[in-house]
Amino acid sequence: MAKSNDRRDLSMIRESGSTARVLNLAFIHERYGDTPEHGEQPLFKNRRLNQAVIIKHAVRPQERALFARPPQTATKVVLPFAAADLRLGGASFFVGQADMERLLRETVGGYNDPAVLQADMELLEMLDGLPSFDPFLMRERLRRAGLTPARCYFDVTDADLMRMRKFVTGEIAQLVELAFASEGAAARDLAAKLSEKLMTDETAQSLEPLRQTLRMSGDEYREGVFAWKGFLYYKWMVGEFAPRLAALAREMLAARIARASAEDRTQLNAMRSRIVGHLGRTMAHVQASLEQYDAAYIDLANGRPNAFRDFLLHAPAMFLVMGEAVGVVKHVESFWRFRFPATAITVLEPDEAFEVFIEFEATLGGVSALRPGAAPPAA
Repeated sequence: MAKSNDRRDLSMIRESGSTARVLNLAFIHERYGDTPEHGEQPLFKNRRLNQAVIIKHAVRPQERALFARPPQTATKVVLPFAAADLRLGGASFFVGQADMERLLRETVGGYNDPAVLQADMELLEMLDGLPSFDPFLMRERLRRAGLTPARCYFDVTDADLMRMRKFVTGEIAQLVELAFASEGAAARDLAAKLSEKLMTDETAQSLEPLRQTLRMSGDEYREGVFAWKGFLYYKWMVGEFAPRLAALAREMLAARIARASAEDRTQLNAMRSRIVGHLGRTMAHVQASLEQYDAAYIDLANGRPNAFRDFLLHAPAMFLVMGEAVGVVKHVESFWRFRFPATAITVLEPDEAFEVFIEFEATLGGVSALRPGAAPPAA
């Protein structure tokens, strides 16, 4: 078990936690714990684990000894001492660290049934295998594994909703104007309010004209709007990090490998060239999927709502490739920035360069070979 109280990690989550990096089950329990859906369809079977905070975490040097084969990024499970006050920290462990079954029994506790322990371990390993906690990717991956937790586990965090607000308002302005055409110019004043409703409560009565415009039944509408939110989330995320990728590629290619043999230098140069190629192909797949969304949206704006409706109802299948691709590229970009803060020239030791480039190539290579809409590698 990690000895740190994790106060630093937890204290910032409520205010600034990223949807992609943090799965805050403590907050979900606080908000939805009294609802029948939360009680009947929990994510984890163990009650204490189902109130944990799970974080995609860059492994620090002092944490590497916890793993038989230390990864660059690990899934950290924090069990808050007090769910209502994350500043107090909590006990923690990593998925995949040595003797994980014992850690679950001793740190989490309450595992009297071996089948329950096995189910929770398998789910933790599945989450660890995802590049991020993107709720659209996560929901589709779990659904294909036969798991259907309550809908409340798949919300975008409040912190990200705040950052997305202006973008989403601009994106849905055309739809709002179409749905509320009878309101005339006043329809434009509703865009900000309705975009917030759309992202936080797709069943809101104020969105009923949108359902009618899309000609969806209640269940279809809820699923369709969830898919629509997914594409808005991906467009926003890509808009945030894509402008930085050209600089990332230049820095990676220009990084100096200190004290490398000629053979190692040749191998590392070829490896990072392939990584940059994978980055380009992966982003091309993402852009192709977003273009499919844009084309369907244009159909809606031009008075053909059936095309947009059909696109949304089939969209979740795209989230597997889209979510994997966006998550992996975001991981590569953020990890490089974490490990190598911007300097004139990045300098790596050969062992460090091999470690970083081998993982980047392995993770990017899998998604860059996929076509938009294709199935990703098995979890």
